[in-house]
Amino acid sequence: MSPTDTPAAPRRTPAPSPGAPAALLVVPFDTLVDLDNEVAAEAALRETVERHPARIVVVRVRSRVVTPQALRILLRAGNRTAPGGVLCVAAEYPAARRVFHLTGLVRVLHVAATVPGAVRRVRGGPVRHPLRPRPRLPLRPYPALARTWRRDGGPRGAASARPHGPAGPR
Repeated sequence: MSPTDTPAAPRRTPAPSPGAPAALLVVPFDTLVDLDNEVAAEAALRETVERHPARIVVVRVRSRVVTPQALRILLRAGNRTAPGGVLCVAAEYPAARRVFHLTGLVRVLHVAATVPGAVRRVRGGPVRHPLRPRPRLPLRPYPALARTWRRDGGPRGAASARPHGPAGPR
């Protein structure tokens, strides 16, 4: 009896066929692209995308500044994905995402803040922002609590004319 015949043996997953594209490819894009290094940056990104075909290619932009040269490179790389593949961008800095919004490329490149957010955007799901501000609590949550706080010397509401702090003689 071979080890693969026992019920406790792990199942073998079939190896993907060499011609089939992978499901996801994440490519780091860390350099600040300018006129001097535009050709080298584009060649590196193009080589990675063509060498490892995938249905979803996420370019992870980790610089705060996105130049026009970088935008051109990303647009051209979107044309080089596998047949039926989609290129999307994960830009972690708000200033970088703002450039994509201002240029209108957010519609073409599926821009999000994180890699999972970019994948959700490509698949049509909602994008959850990791740093969404929490709602502020009201100064007086309930009238009964506000009366109790005032009686106990707790925080007073903004409409109170008395100064905050220790109460003087009454």
